[in-house]
Amino acid sequence: MLGLMQDAPLLTSQTLAYAARVFPDVEIVTADNGRIAHRTTYGAADARARRLAASLKQLGLADEDIFLGALAWNTWRLFEVMHAVPGAGGVLHTANPRLHETHLAYTINHCGDRAVFVDLDCLPLAEAIAPDCPSVRHWIILADKADMPATSLPGALCYEDLIEAGDRAFAWPDFDERRASTLCFTSATTGEPKGVLYSHRGTVLNVMTIAGKNGWNLGKGDCVLCAAPFFHCNGWGMPYMAPLAGAKMVLPGRVVSPQAMLDLIRAEGVTHSGGVPTVLMDLLAQVESDGGDFGPLQQLWTGATAPPESLLRRLEAFGPKVVHAFGMTETTQALTVAVPNPNDSDAARRAEQMTQGQPIFLTDVRAVSEDGLVLPADGESVGLLQVRGPSVAAAYFKRPDLTPVTADGWLDTGDIGSVGPEGHMRISDRAKDAIKSGGEWISSVVLENIAAGCPGVAEACCIGVKHPRWQERPLLLIVRAAGSDVDAAAVRLFLAGKIAKWWMPNAVRFVDSLPRNGVGKVLKAALREQYQAVLLPDLGEGEA
Repeated sequence: MLGLMQDAPLLTSQTLAYAARVFPDVEIVTADNGRIAHRTTYGAADARARRLAASLKQLGLADEDIFLGALAWNTWRLFEVMHAVPGAGGVLHTANPRLHETHLAYTINHCGDRAVFVDLDCLPLAEAIAPDCPSVRHWIILADKADMPATSLPGALCYEDLIEAGDRAFAWPDFDERRASTLCFTSATTGEPKGVLYSHRGTVLNVMTIAGKNGWNLGKGDCVLCAAPFFHCNGWGMPYMAPLAGAKMVLPGRVVSPQAMLDLIRAEGVTHSGGVPTVLMDLLAQVESDGGDFGPLQQLWTGATAPPESLLRRLEAFGPKVVHAFGMTETTQALTVAVPNPNDSDAARRAEQMTQGQPIFLTDVRAVSEDGLVLPADGESVGLLQVRGPSVAAAYFKRPDLTPVTADGWLDTGDIGSVGPEGHMRISDRAKDAIKSGGEWISSVVLENIAAGCPGVAEACCIGVKHPRWQERPLLLIVRAAGSDVDAAAVRLFLAGKIAKWWMPNAVRFVDSLPRNGVGKVLKAALREQYQAVLLPDLGEGEA
């Protein structure tokens, strides 16, 4: 027997339609290098997104098997595209302008994008790859008629012309909530990028679940600075979560420098923002250098890698609370969130923050041994971490040669760690980054997070390199803080007593900077290749 309740599919278009009805005057603010370039509202954005959807339908560019690309930074127009394309029934591929041209063209061709939305900042990039993207019939320039540039792009259309031509009476259609909505690619740190095809249902369930107090704690009266680009995990879900929650949005455009972020936080009343630990380090350094504060900022989200405890303490000394989460392109956005209980002791709060947190509703996590046995959730048994849920990928788009999911339906995360009795997940390391020395594991993450607390150290990165006796040993790479003369002896002295003796790095080397990919993660594979032989006998084992 079925329940006697009304039914409606869970569609991403509902989030903007809801905001237009309930929060029509809440602002969407777009900046350019920290200065305000445009203001609109949820009510106006919904009306324009509907008209764009109508035009796409008229052009035959909105159906379930049609992909449209977007090569753009976080702006009000891209926000409209994020709703119009999936809302009309098509699939939006959020292309990553930070990818190498070869990889970028690969992603467009892999999807078979029929059209690509391009903002003016990305125009030279689009013109460079257009000859290698034969499926693209139209390149839609995100500009009005007066700003349309001369371009070599074939089939170029003006975005505002499509808005103007769209039917004002267009209504968001209903369809199967399992239909694909958007597609994001992984960062291509090894091999070709892999496409993750999100569904309307998975996306809506994810943002509904994580918006509340045990997640991003986002609601009416809040203001979120969307620093995560929309091409990365749907901008951590913000194009759909912020309107659902009724929160004001600040979109930073291309420039997300520490100064630009800080200016927007103070000027626009930003209460929530976030980024990878590197972004937070730079933001903190900016606050400390200008002698000010974070203004109304209440909460900072971070993920990708565990933040050093020293960074958490310094940030929270200025007021905002830091929430640490775990997610991947393959999990839509965050899947676990570490939200300390405000009544806990400082030590308990820090202990919570140093985990990846507890799984959000409808998701689950587990650790398994190398031979596939499920390990006890005791917080101590370390194994390969796996996850599952309605917002977790079951396969990669058009890659039947890759099998990310186990026979019993769990996604391999590629991380090593443990799961506690209350579901707390603690990542020891990426499987590819953990250091196996004499048959025993050393966590590069733990080593570098402790080293980051050493006075005079701005950043620390630990990698495993070849060793003639122990197979692998730790090499610690240090970026000094401005004006610091910290040396290897000081770093070793700081580490002594905080780690097992056999974890002590064999060498400490100082570098000006660390290589990163487009979303701020350190490229450890490149560093391992560069430094792989530094401990071999012919090169010696001394410190740099």
